[in-house]
Amino acid sequence: MSEQADWMSLLQQVTAAASTRSVAEKLGYSQTAVSLVLSGKYKGKTDRIAARVLEVYAVTHCPHRAAEITLEICKQTAFGKAPTHNPGKMAQWRACQKCPKRPEN
Repeated sequence: MSEQADWMSLLQQVTAAASTRSVAEKLGYSQTAVSLVLSGKYKGKTDRIAARVLEVYAVTHCPHRAAEITLEICKQTAFGKAPTHNPGKMAQWRACQKCPKRPEN
């Protein structure tokens, strides 16, 4: 399956499970834009929307946590400031700095 089909099917799944409005808010787009994308009538490029859908809803396996997390959480942890106040979070942050699954900035 192509990446185009991946993000579109993911968007269709999440809007079927929740309202288009709530999905649009979480993505940071208008409800109209999301509706147009879903119907295939969006006039603009969809690459940014696609990237955001994957970032917010796609999951990846985190080797440090031994669990599935969203790419958004992965990015926040990997590119956030070092959490010097919490040893557990610091261990996670350090693991993220060397992780082979670390997303690009």
